Amino acid sequence: MKRLITIGAAALAAGVAVAATADVPVQAQSPCRDISFSTPSQGTMLYGDPVHLVDGKPFAKDPTVIRHGGRYLMYYTVNDDGRWGGAIAESTNLVDWVRVGDIAVDGAPFEGGWVAPCVKKFDGKIHLFAQNPSPGVTAEEKKWNRIWHATSDDGIHFAFAPGNPVLGAKGEWSNGRAIDAEAYRVHDKMMMAFATRSADGEIQLQGLASSPCGSDYGADKWTEATVKKPLLKPELPWEGHCIEAATVVERKGIWYMFYAGAYNHERQQIGLAWSADGVNFTRFSDTPVLPHGAEGSWNAWESGHPGVFEDDDGRIYLFYQGKATLEGGYRLSCLRIKFVD
Repeated sequence: MKRLITIGAAALAAGVAVAATADVPVQAQSPCRDISFSTPSQGTMLYGDPVHLVDGKPFAKDPTVIRHGGRYLMYYTVNDDGRWGGAIAESTNLVDWVRVGDIAVDGAPFEGGWVAPCVKKFDGKIHLFAQNPSPGVTAEEKKWNRIWHATSDDGIHFAFAPGNPVLGAKGEWSNGRAIDAEAYRVHDKMMMAFATRSADGEIQLQGLASSPCGSDYGADKWTEATVKKPLLKPELPWEGHCIEAATVVERKGIWYMFYAGAYNHERQQIGLAWSADGVNFTRFSDTPVLPHGAEGSWNAWESGHPGVFEDDDGRIYLFYQGKATLEGGYRLSCLRIKFVD
């Protein structure tokens, strides 16, 4: 891989993000030398929701995974005749998945669905952050999505948390939307990476906010670290007009952020950035770490929207979506990540 030496998060050079975590010193560390992927020893995963079909075929995208109660739970986006929503599947081996049902909060699906869910376990609860339009807005305004928050004890039954919607972009460079939530911890801060759009709505960029750990994570608890400039923006040819779907894992004091580059219709692929402080990120490579598949494969058109998952045994997996053609339906798969020190 050709390593970039420029700071991918140069937008934070002014110190705005560091101020949000000023009590956290910047560590002089480096990332691993290389990274590779392999099929899990359990077998090859390929999953589509069997209920919400698109063109008569199983469909699923935007995966996120946790382990809870002796099983794995995967949350993902579904589409039913143009109506978007969220769903849940379960597995005992990370490869064979069985649908559990749709994501419901307080017993009912939320208008617009719990799309592109981020589900994490912390503070003794299971937390769901997902995008939705605010209630009562017009059809035109619905495209300016916000991130909502719900919690659960069992990973299946969720209840609204206080202070919803909890996050919308405030940066003067953005149009206010916030989607593709990703919560991850940096010392005493809970960080929230999110995707937003440029002020003209054309370019998808990455933003970042923080909240004190242990709060209720309501709207008044989040401080946006990227008010002046975005965290990451598309700069490489393969990234097209979009960086979205950031997903973060910490390993040996380094935070690794996998992200999707290019819009779906532009042939999305997966890139990687790294950080020694969990706030300021540098691109790991100027090429995708996980490109689309070979012609004729299930993901020949796209490998996109990653979701990183660390199992209890320390093994780290990357879940992601793919499709064979531009018009093809989405399915989900996973690969084990190998970090080469």
